[in-house]
Amino acid sequence: MKKYTITESQLKRLINEQIVSETGSPQEEKENKPRCVPENTIPLDEIVGKADEYVDYAPGVSKRKKGVYSFVDTLGILNNLRVLKDIKDGGAHLAYDMMHNLNKFRNKNYYDETSGQCNKAMDKIIELYKENEHGTELVKDIEKVLALQTKDDQLTPSVRTKEYLKRALELAKGK
Repeated sequence: MKKYTITESQLKRLINEQIVSETGSPQEEKENKPRCVPENTIPLDEIVGKADEYVDYAPGVSKRKKGVYSFVDTLGILNNLRVLKDIKDGGAHLAYDMMHNLNKFRNKNYYDETSGQCNKAMDKIIELYKENEHGTELVKDIEKVLALQTKDDQLTPSVRTKEYLKRALELAKGK
């Protein structure tokens, strides 16, 4: 009987090749997993925003400045634009700010201290928006505002507002 000698490195290579052939490349899983490095990580405080930091948007209309709180307030204002007579631009400035703020979180990650994992910041925004008492789902709320009819005789979201919201919707969906 012939005796074969195999080194440890050869054994590991053979086992790894067998695993790869059965399940797929382990390298692909590592590449898809978000990495938290300082250049692409946003802290939770910035994602949430401050609950007590308000900005006056129009006379009698104020909204929170940044983060998920800002998204909730912005979509609430845009959804009720017909009763807010002091907003003259059809909500275009609000929608632009929302699109710009969502774009800031695109391709960014968030380090979850409780699980010790790195997650996409946009996933955390969608989760926190859903947990907010005034928000249902970010994508559905944007679509609801987009579905409002633009009429010349009423204060409704303008065409420009809807274009900004379409881009914000794409950002929220991860496109």
